Amino acid sequence: MSSTKVQKYAREHAPKRTMSHSANLRDESPAKDDWGIAEMAAHFEITPRAIRFYEDKGLIAPKRVRGSRVFSPADRERFDQILRAKRLGFTLEDIREVLEVTDGVVTERTELLRRKENFKRVVKNLRRRRRDIEIVAKDLLGLCAVIEDYEKNEPEAGVFQFAGAYEAMFRKYLDEDFLPL
Repeated sequence: MSSTKVQKYAREHAPKRTMSHSANLRDESPAKDDWGIAEMAAHFEITPRAIRFYEDKGLIAPKRVRGSRVFSPADRERFDQILRAKRLGFTLEDIREVLEVTDGVVTERTELLRRKENFKRVVKNLRRRRRDIEIVAKDLLGLCAVIEDYEKNEPEAGVFQFAGAYEAMFRKYLDEDFLPL
């Protein structure tokens, strides 16, 4: 795929970038579905300061109307993707590397191929983590059932008689990456 095709594909499939804050629109009114920073903060359950942090890092670029930040639905979708990546442990640089590809900033073939290989490694690790999470979730639900049974029957030995068995089962499913030293 040529770099022109990559740019076209990225433009068609990525959330649309909004104007940078250097393009200050003073006479334009916000669209009906645009949000201010307070609405964004409330929706994502973060502070306005956190939103400004991501803007300062260049990961979001809301338009300005009469000096106020205005977030379009595309801005909200992009921000949701950024926050999801942060919850999964991605660094700001990791997120930037993805956004530079989806925004069409990176088009040089060698760099795209390097990033593609990195993205494949990330996907492999995410799939492994998903399996680990499913196993741990199942184990914890099993432990909740044991505790519920304990609550109903209150055996003399107590619920913690199962702690050693649970730990052994838990360790069996974890990769050595997650085991304490």
